Amino acid sequence: MNTTIMKFNLLFILIVIVRISFSQGTITGIVADSTTGETITGASVTNSERNKGTITDVTGRFLISLPPGDHLIQISYIGYNTRHLSLIISPGKLNDLDTIFLHPAVIGLKEVKIIASEATDRKTPIPITNIPALTFERYLGNQPYPVAMKMVPGVYATRTGGGSGDAAVNIRGFKQENVALLLNGIPVSSVENGLVYWNNWIGLGEVTEQLQVQRGLGASNVAQNSVGGTINIITKTTKIKKGGSFKYEITSYGNNKATLMLSTGKMKNGLAVTFLGSRFSGPGYVDATYVNGWSYFLTISKDLGKKHKLSFTALGNPEIHGQRNFRLSNDEYQQYGRKYNKDWGSYNGKINNASENFYHKPHFSLNDYWQITEKSLLASSVYLSFGHGGGKWTDTFGDNPWIFSYYNPSGQINWDIIYKINAYNTDTFRLANGQDTTGYSINIQTNFLASHIWTGLLSTLHHEINEHFKLIAGIHGRYFKSKLQQKVRDLLGGGFFIDDYAWAIDGVAGRNQVKHVGDVIKVDNGAMVNDISLFAQLEYKVEPLNVFIAATLNNTWYRREDSYNYVSDISSDLISKTGFNVKLGANFNIDEFNNIYFNAGYFSKTPYFKFVFGNYTNTPTKNLKNEKTKSFELGYGWGTSSTRLKVNGYYILWEDKSILTNEYNQFEDPAMISGLDALHTGIEMEIRQRIGSHIQVGGVFSLGQWKWQNDVTATIFDNNNVAVDTVQVYADGLYVGDAPQTQIGLFADFHILKMFNLSANWVYYDRMYADFSPTIRNDPADRSQSYRVPSYHVLDLFLGYPFELGPVNIYASMACYNALNSEYIVRGRDGASHDLDDFRGFWAFGRNFNFSIRIGF
Repeated sequence: MNTTIMKFNLLFILIVIVRISFSQGTITGIVADSTTGETITGASVTNSERNKGTITDVTGRFLISLPPGDHLIQISYIGYNTRHLSLIISPGKLNDLDTIFLHPAVIGLKEVKIIASEATDRKTPIPITNIPALTFERYLGNQPYPVAMKMVPGVYATRTGGGSGDAAVNIRGFKQENVALLLNGIPVSSVENGLVYWNNWIGLGEVTEQLQVQRGLGASNVAQNSVGGTINIITKTTKIKKGGSFKYEITSYGNNKATLMLSTGKMKNGLAVTFLGSRFSGPGYVDATYVNGWSYFLTISKDLGKKHKLSFTALGNPEIHGQRNFRLSNDEYQQYGRKYNKDWGSYNGKINNASENFYHKPHFSLNDYWQITEKSLLASSVYLSFGHGGGKWTDTFGDNPWIFSYYNPSGQINWDIIYKINAYNTDTFRLANGQDTTGYSINIQTNFLASHIWTGLLSTLHHEINEHFKLIAGIHGRYFKSKLQQKVRDLLGGGFFIDDYAWAIDGVAGRNQVKHVGDVIKVDNGAMVNDISLFAQLEYKVEPLNVFIAATLNNTWYRREDSYNYVSDISSDLISKTGFNVKLGANFNIDEFNNIYFNAGYFSKTPYFKFVFGNYTNTPTKNLKNEKTKSFELGYGWGTSSTRLKVNGYYILWEDKSILTNEYNQFEDPAMISGLDALHTGIEMEIRQRIGSHIQVGGVFSLGQWKWQNDVTATIFDNNNVAVDTVQVYADGLYVGDAPQTQIGLFADFHILKMFNLSANWVYYDRMYADFSPTIRNDPADRSQSYRVPSYHVLDLFLGYPFELGPVNIYASMACYNALNSEYIVRGRDGASHDLDDFRGFWAFGRNFNFSIRIGF
């Protein structure tokens, strides 16, 4: 009897379930960012009347069932304006809402993008890749900022030595000094050498709203060094709504970070404030690459009537971290492993790393957006940055062996021996004043300090002449002054240090040669680099065609001051150089799915300060030429609601390239190599495909052919800039080193069990040749290529779980980097024999994890 009742009850329940199922309707759709088009994972989709809801999966897709009738659907996500949709549900019917766009709940984002010269697909005729904030929030973890770009075709972004933030990025084979970095449209690459010190921007990932990689010419008119491309970073702006978030993450090797974001929302007085702060620390993956620091970000906006809007942004990252600057030989790697670092040793039970970086470079900007008329907008930015800090290093008296000559059997610096040598040194040295002295340190540790002040004005006018023509014109003025000094940090057991002024042009000149902690030795100079640029761009638009022509004219002034080489007349003459560029392009939208474009340009780039005074004295380099670049590009795009394909080919001829053979070492006779030419050609492709509501896949492909085109003669100068010798450099036919010329990448995003997001990135690199020094290419019979780094592939995995807990939404995630634990080389330098025995490089991290949890409120 009981069995019969149970069967009846079960049948009744099944009938009710089937009836309910057929009487309900289903709603599906995709939630995406209105500014980037990227789908949003974890967005809430709710029906408050029925107390039902769900969240979007990794592809941005949602699915919810509701009974027939009228319903109000609410779609929301932290940082975006909530959308409400009124729907009529029919029984048993699937309602596909397609793509629902959420607008960022921020103030001034559109105006910032105007200053930043953001490029747009199917309009701006250049190849671009947008990387949204979600990528940084969920996938970057403890990796350096540039690694977020590893799935961009033609981009090679990796760690270098392994210290926190230590990284390098190449685009189309061009190193960082020929890739422009813009922060909200403002150039922030080093004025002196074009480099980017990514450790100064460790906290940038948390405050990035969008990263746009523009390969080739780029859309910005102020990016003078964008030979390879432009990295255009747009930071978060003030939130319209009140709220915040807290995020904590920790790595498998002990580094951790806590981040708090708070926003007032737009208050009644029109003011809005957003603040983000981070605290990070840890021992590092590589031995003695500890890190300890903070990052902060503050943005304030205020509407001043209908025509003016002000926005203030401040960000900075005071930090200290141990480094690994010395590359490893293959024998050292095989003996000691991935984490080996020969820059350090222990003394009295404490780590003493001879390579340490400490720096703080705050950046402030005040933007004014003036809507002059309906057709005219003037966007202006005044910015200020001042940096202070440097790196720990070492120095040696005379021709004695230096610190890195003393190692113990475990491969670390033997500080005990170094202390004893200094403490028991009985050698006597006669000073220039005739006094004999003893008890001095043979080896010391120093601080190599670099400070600067950097300020400027960038103002851009956007004027719609009529429905077809638009004019963009502006001015950028910049002032830069720096100071470099080397100061005694630790005497390592000795009583003092002696500076013999052997390399100073004026010699001792009555100066005190006995140096104690805090005294300046060997380096005391500074740079002044001022620049002004005028730019204009005319756009023509008549559907389906967009055409532009742009030109920039700039002048740079250089001056060097040196208080070490010179005693009285410490300033150089003022040197002036003029450069320009012209570029044009067109995009044609064949139909709603297909478009083609081309661009062409010519750059005449003013030299960096390091080339103008290439001999480390106040005598400028003779006959220094601008570097020239000729570029042409052709591209095609095809896109539907579920598929996006981009293909492009490029031709870049780089002429009159300059190279310093003794860069970063002023105590060798300098050789300035100029007149080198290189040809960079290649094709790039990226594709993205959505499959159903739970899967998104895609890939990238890049095939380059980058070669030096000629042989040149290098002149060696003494410290008085007098030519003392010449050497031949035989580079014709050599592949450009330091980046792989073949790149294949695949990625996939899955939604599993309606709860978990699983993502995978796989990249394969091949045809990478080691970087090489031109000074070892002086044998006409040696035409062998640089050491070819073995090809490698790397797989990264990401698992996320979004859920709601009361009024807050939570996202828990885990990232597994180098999931297959592959052994491979990421960077390296060629030796004289061009084989593995002479190669020195950096091997990649092994398998490691990053765990994080983010709570939004």
